[in-house]
Amino acid sequence: MVTLTDAVWQEIVAHAEATYPEECCGVVIARSGKEEAIRITNIQNLLHARDPETFPRTARTAYSMRYEEVAPLLEEAYRGTVKLVAFYHSHPEHDAYFSAEDRAAAAGWLDDPNYAAAAQVVVSVRDGRVVDAKAFLWNAEHSDFEPVPLVVGQS
Repeated sequence: MVTLTDAVWQEIVAHAEATYPEECCGVVIARSGKEEAIRITNIQNLLHARDPETFPRTARTAYSMRYEEVAPLLEEAYRGTVKLVAFYHSHPEHDAYFSAEDRAAAAGWLDDPNYAAAAQVVVSVRDGRVVDAKAFLWNAEHSDFEPVPLVVGQS
């Protein structure tokens, strides 16, 4: 089960709706026991504009987190000053599912996820409104991400 506070959930919803019709992306961290959702810039359009052959998809159907924004959070997690609770992104005009592309983005060198303890949250946005969300956690026994209940709790 993945539990998010009301405040974190509302921030994810606001982010997904604000970036519609493009995908949003971000990280949920816990620092000193308090969770927060941190918006990360989706640079997929920039990558596509620079090299459409390597990056054929735009931000309407893909995301790529801006390294300069996410790297400090990953470094803090490595040092143990923050906990990576979840990575999140939206699927505009599509269901909330963990796609093959999502899995590849989360996987490491040996086809295991880079941050196995962090959940993956996918938000479905239709007509500019969040309509569904699903959470996925790594199952080492099955070597795959599996759906788990997503619960929004008290702030």
